[in-house]
Amino acid sequence: MPDIGLIGYPLSHSFSQKYFTEKFQQLGLKNWQYHLFPLKNIDDLTDVFIQHPELLGFNVTIPYKETILDYCDVLSDEVKAIGAANAIIISKNEKLPILTAHNTDYLAFKESLERWQTPFKKALVFGNGGASKAIQYALKTLEIEFKVVTRHGKFTYNELNDEELKTYDLLINCTPVGTIGFPEEYLPIKASGIHSQMYFYDLVYNPSQTPMMSLFESRGSKVKNGLEMLHLQADYFWLLVKGY
Repeated sequence: MPDIGLIGYPLSHSFSQKYFTEKFQQLGLKNWQYHLFPLKNIDDLTDVFIQHPELLGFNVTIPYKETILDYCDVLSDEVKAIGAANAIIISKNEKLPILTAHNTDYLAFKESLERWQTPFKKALVFGNGGASKAIQYALKTLEIEFKVVTRHGKFTYNELNDEELKTYDLLINCTPVGTIGFPEEYLPIKASGIHSQMYFYDLVYNPSQTPMMSLFESRGSKVKNGLEMLHLQADYFWLLVKGY
């Protein structure tokens, strides 16, 4: 029977299995299944292929969005530019799996951001992992100026003062800060630099209202969590699966 799934670790808070199971039911695809593959080591991916020979593709989440590229045979142009993938399509060549890497995160974020219908001028991106790289690529395609802030990098939180923070109209959390079970609830920025003309996009979706979203709302900012983007990237992945 046709299979798709998700690799990452841990996967206890993943929405994907429920989302796709409901999609299969709605479409009358009784034989389709969506599996969770919580891999402590990405080298265990080979075992997944052996145990699920009808696997057509899989989503990729933390912490493998970048390391998965080492296991892929073909990279889409977007993946080459971004340096990360969240959607893998499998084809067969003499029964061997051929992996093609795609990135639907950037498409999903771009569409979700456009739904805000606001002409953003300057964005600040928190974090520089696989998800962040997709967001950065989307910002480039939208021609939105941006800067990336990290704990250790070219531009750090210690260098981000209130006056500079106030110059951004779009702020995007691409870190796990605020996620249920994650030890930190707040990004290391000062509330005094947040104002009512800001838009805060938190890629975290569990919980639906993160502490950072509440902080921005208390200062009059508009906020959005990552659930819409998550749905959109899943739908883009489904289009890829059906296209093969």
